[in-house]
Amino acid sequence: MSEETSISDLLPLVAAALNDKAAADAAKELAAAREERDIPRKVEVIRSLNNGGDEDEDGDIVVYASGMFEDGQYARNTNLWDVTLEQNSSNICSLANLRDCHICVGGGFPVASLDHTLPNNATFEGWINGEDRRQGISGDACEVSFCFCPHTIWLVILIHGWPREAWEAVIQEDDYDQDDQHVVHFLVENVADQYPDATVEFKTVAFVAGNIHGALKRLLPPKRKEEVRADRDRRNAENDPEIDALYDFVARAMRERGNEANVALFAPQLNSIMGFLSAMGVDRLGVNDELIIVAIATHEQLGDEGLRAIFAQFRPDEDAENEDDEQQDEADNEYEA
Repeated sequence: MSEETSISDLLPLVAAALNDKAAADAAKELAAAREERDIPRKVEVIRSLNNGGDEDEDGDIVVYASGMFEDGQYARNTNLWDVTLEQNSSNICSLANLRDCHICVGGGFPVASLDHTLPNNATFEGWINGEDRRQGISGDACEVSFCFCPHTIWLVILIHGWPREAWEAVIQEDDYDQDDQHVVHFLVENVADQYPDATVEFKTVAFVAGNIHGALKRLLPPKRKEEVRADRDRRNAENDPEIDALYDFVARAMRERGNEANVALFAPQLNSIMGFLSAMGVDRLGVNDELIIVAIATHEQLGDEGLRAIFAQFRPDEDAENEDDEQQDEADNEYEA
């Protein structure tokens, strides 16, 4: 075969290869353009060493997790706009670095910082929730939630590498915030020191919808806006405001009587009382307010056994314990902490 013939035979292959490369380059450019377009509309958790003072001015931004604002949805509590975060597998945040994390919008503008030591930082609180069945969390991962002022932003994280028996013991002891110690201090200085391989997974960021109405109007495409509003309105119509008011009253009364238990311990206590009231036919304020107060006081002194004793007294012909369990399950499904 002649040299000229051989080159001619290769020309289609060379052309195809060049076309493939051009297509690949075009795809990369398109992806980069989309990423650049999407960055201002993302909610991100980024690293900010020493509040940004120790970050390399010319280095890459370390993004731990992000989510598109417009992909969010109204939470179970429809007063909140919930954005699910996707983890960046290339940048895993160690628990020891939790203080160096900022929640940012618009490409890097911070709206909340997890550094509780900053002198001018907005106040925020945190709670070690443990396992939350409502969100399907299982295994050894421990859920922790934070609430930031002044615009009430919520962040939910999971801590991996902190053994279940260890965080369960912390919850039961209920003293991780003693002497006004911040929960971030406890996690970084105590837990991360004891379990240096522990890592953080950022799950969701939630905004109070009323505080971001401008963003909800401007950033959501028309069809998406219509869908989420319809879903929100449907769920609001299904909610019973009387039940919500009863939950709120019981929770406030428990706190006012001195119940300072952390959320992980408080929620089951509240659910027990609500389950008892439901079993007794009390589903709103004004039906039997005296019984509501008696139930709160009894549970405070005698726990679930005291409520079962009252139930047995009023319903002697029924299996109090089984019905109480059924009502407890119903209350667990309805309760929004």
